[in-house]
Amino acid sequence: MQDNLDMIYGIHPVMEALKSKKRNVTQLYVSDSKAGHRAVEEIIRLAKRCNAKIDRIDNKTLDRLTRNANHQGVMAKIQPIKLMKLSTAMYEADGNKKDLWLAVDEMTDPQNLGAIIRSAACLGFSTIILPQRRTVGITPAVYKVACGAIENINIVEVANLSAALNDLKEEGFWVYGADMAGKPINTMDYASPAVLVIGSEGFGIREKTAENCDEIISIPQKGGVESLNASAAAGIIMYDMMSKVQLKK
Repeated sequence: MQDNLDMIYGIHPVMEALKSKKRNVTQLYVSDSKAGHRAVEEIIRLAKRCNAKIDRIDNKTLDRLTRNANHQGVMAKIQPIKLMKLSTAMYEADGNKKDLWLAVDEMTDPQNLGAIIRSAACLGFSTIILPQRRTVGITPAVYKVACGAIENINIVEVANLSAALNDLKEEGFWVYGADMAGKPINTMDYASPAVLVIGSEGFGIREKTAENCDEIISIPQKGGVESLNASAAAGIIMYDMMSKVQLKK
């Protein structure tokens, strides 16, 4: 792999990257076992329109290139994702009183992060904040789970999450942190624009992060399960926020 290119794999992620045209797909690898596959043939057609180089290779080689990931017979080289500066994202959000953002705090599981990004894009969240350290980042595995949703949402990388949250509060954002000890979401009437902070599974948000939240919120639960995983909890809270902020008249 060339160092200046990202690698993505899987039918839906590669298809979405080609359709969005936000980043240049330079090369497509297709397993010869997928000859005639309807979705893969559509990917090849889109790749040709983008003037991407197309290589047909055996499945074993594709396994090696993707380190035995679930590639579904396709892999692509693509321009690196453009990470936004916090100041740029805040400038673009200026005046949008119903804007919703998401921030993750020390999330290291690519499955959780990918699923959360997919839900965020689906539920109308415009921006995701990722700390530079102790967070998984946008890896090929995250991209695969997100099913290409990364092309439809702003990704902001920050050196210090607490400082970023304070900057957002100064710009009029309300910050809500998810924690089991928080106020039940069914009682919430969210102020906006707003940022939802989700922590890692098992540890939640850090104490320092919680101190920078305007309110700590939680999901009411019944039954014997101790807690939801991070992506499931994030999806429920994001829907609650979207329905109360963006859908209300």
